[in-house]
Amino acid sequence: MRWVELVAITLPGLAAVAALLFTWVQVGQASRELRISEQGQITTRFNAAVTNLGSQTLDVWLGGIYALQRIMQDSARDHPTIVSVLAAFAQEHAGSSKQSVKEPTDDVAGLHTPKADVTAAITALAKRRPDRDNGTVIDLGTTDLRGLALTDNAAITLPGAVFLEADLRFADFTGADLRQADFQRANLERALLEKANLRGRSSPPRSCAAQPWPGLIFAEQT
Repeated sequence: MRWVELVAITLPGLAAVAALLFTWVQVGQASRELRISEQGQITTRFNAAVTNLGSQTLDVWLGGIYALQRIMQDSARDHPTIVSVLAAFAQEHAGSSKQSVKEPTDDVAGLHTPKADVTAAITALAKRRPDRDNGTVIDLGTTDLRGLALTDNAAITLPGAVFLEADLRFADFTGADLRQADFQRANLERALLEKANLRGRSSPPRSCAAQPWPGLIFAEQT
């Protein structure tokens, strides 16, 4: 009788435990299916955005850039890949600094700014979360970025970015985070770097090594 009573008492508890285990398995399965579905949607969005970057029209390019920026915010796993894609897009569409440096500086002032698609791509890179880069390097070397100016310079975060031999004349990096950036042989003549964080940069830019160009503020601040 005692065994019968014990079984009668424990059966409801065992049933409750079994129900909880069953529910836990169902929830886990549903979570896995949800993650798989979300990753599938992100893959579809990524493919569509990259396809837009291969277009020939500005509005489609911008749509692709903004779509990649949103995916970069939503998916930490895809963040490094998107950083590489946007950097390559900006580098290709900005044009080569090897051609732009032939133009005298006095002829550049107020006459040149990067194209809207290039500015949008660099803006997306500058406002990303660097802690998700996973070692990805933003390579903007040998690019024509004369007159580059983003809407919110205080939010520019491009630590470790490569500006090797880039043409950055009249660029505005006021208040930007450019720690450990590579400015080897970059032309920063008359660029604005006031209050920019340039700690640990690889080397002085070419223009700074030559002379203190008018209007150039090359400060190292924390």
